[in-house]
Amino acid sequence: MKKFCLKLHKWLALPLGAFMAILCFTGFLLLVIKDISPLLGLDTQEMPFYTWVKQLHRWLFMVPENPRGGLSVGRVIMAISSMCMVLVLLTGVVIWWPKSKKMLKSRLKVSTDKGFRRFVYDSHVSLGIYAFVFLFLMALTGPVFSFGWYRQAMSKLFGQKMPPKEMKATDQKGEAQHSTKTNAFDKANNSQAKADEPAHSGAPKDMKAGLDGKKKGGPKLFKQLHTGTWGGWFTRVLYALAALIGGFLPLSGYYLWWQKRQAKKLRKTKG
Repeated sequence: MKKFCLKLHKWLALPLGAFMAILCFTGFLLLVIKDISPLLGLDTQEMPFYTWVKQLHRWLFMVPENPRGGLSVGRVIMAISSMCMVLVLLTGVVIWWPKSKKMLKSRLKVSTDKGFRRFVYDSHVSLGIYAFVFLFLMALTGPVFSFGWYRQAMSKLFGQKMPPKEMKATDQKGEAQHSTKTNAFDKANNSQAKADEPAHSGAPKDMKAGLDGKKKGGPKLFKQLHTGTWGGWFTRVLYALAALIGGFLPLSGYYLWWQKRQAKKLRKTKG
C-alpha cells in the first residue's frame, strides 16, 4: 500500500507540483491582502496587484470569456492541480504517518544539526502534518468554483442545495453569446466581485450585508471552507500559514527528488 501511495504521490507531484505551489502562494497573498487592505483604507477591487494575483490563482492569467462559469486552459489546469493535490496530501499521510507515538514526536520535530537535506526532509514531513487539515479543505473545495459537475457532486456530498438558476448559470457554456463579449465580461466580473466580497471579509457586518446595504445570508459553505472564514480571524490566520506551507511543500519535494536522483547517479558512477 505504501509503495503504491509513494508512486502516486511522486508522479502526481512532479508534473503538477509547480501549479500547486502557485495555488498556495497566491492563495496566501489573496488572504493576506484581503484582510490587511481594510486596515489601510484600501479597496482590493482597485488594486492592480490583487487583480493580478487573483487571475494567476484562478486562471494562470488565461481569463475565460465568462470568468464566472466559462472554461479556459488555465482554469482547467489549476482545478485539476487542486484535485490532484487532495490525492498528494492523502498519500503523503499514508507514506509518512508514524507507527508509534515516539515516532510521531520525532516526525513533528525538525533537525537542524544533521545537514541541509535532513532539515528539508524533516520540514517537508512535519509541516505537511501540521498543515494537512487546512490544505486538504482548501484543495478539496477549490474545484467547486471551476467545474459545475464537481460543484454538484460536492453539494450532494455535503448536503448543500443549489438553486436551479445558479446551476444553470454556472454550467451553461454559451451564456455570453446573447450579448457582446465586452458586456458579458463586465457582467461576469461584477457578479464575481460581489461573490468574492463577503467570502474574504473579516467584519461580521460585511458578511451580513451586500453591496447594496441589504442584509444577506453569510458566505456559502464551500467559500467558508476554502477561505477559512468559518472560524473568524483565527482560522483565516491558520489558513494563511497553511497556504504558505503548502507552497513550500512542492518546492521541498522537488529538492528531495533531485537529491535522490543525484545520489543514484553518484552510486552508478562509483559502481
